[in-house]
Amino acid sequence: MSEQSELIADDSSPAAVVVSWVMACAPKRVWQQLISKAGAQALLGPGATFGEKGQTWASDDGHSGVVRTLHPLEEIRFSFRKDLETTPSMVQILLAPTDDSTELTLTHTNVDPADEAWFEQRWNDAMASIEAGLA
Repeated sequence: MSEQSELIADDSSPAAVVVSWVMACAPKRVWQQLISKAGAQALLGPGATFGEKGQTWASDDGHSGVVRTLHPLEEIRFSFRKDLETTPSMVQILLAPTDDSTELTLTHTNVDPADEAWFEQRWNDAMASIEAGLA
C-alpha cells in the first residue's frame, strides 16, 4: 500500500482534499469492496449504503448526501453533508489500474477550510478500512 494526501486551499475559497492510495488488487476486486456494505460504511458512515444514481443516502451518525455517479470499475461520485447545517460538498473516487494493483484517488471539493484536517483523516481511515477488507 502506498498513500498520499494533500490539502488544496487558499484563504479565499473552499478547500479540496485529495487522498490517493495504491491497493495491490485488480480493479474488479477493489470495486467490489468499494460498493460492498463494508466499503460504503467506511466511506459514508455506519448504516449507509450506495444506492442507484440519484438516490439519497444517510448514515447513522448524521452524514447524508446523494449518489451522483456509479460507473463500475471507474468512478463513484456522491455529495456529502456532515450534518443538516452544512453545505453539501462533492466526493469523487477514481479507479486506475496499474501493473498489479489499482490506484484510488479520492477528491473532495468544496470543503469548509475548518474541516480540512477532519476530512483528510476520515478519507485516509476509509481507504485503510477498504484495503483491510481486501486482505
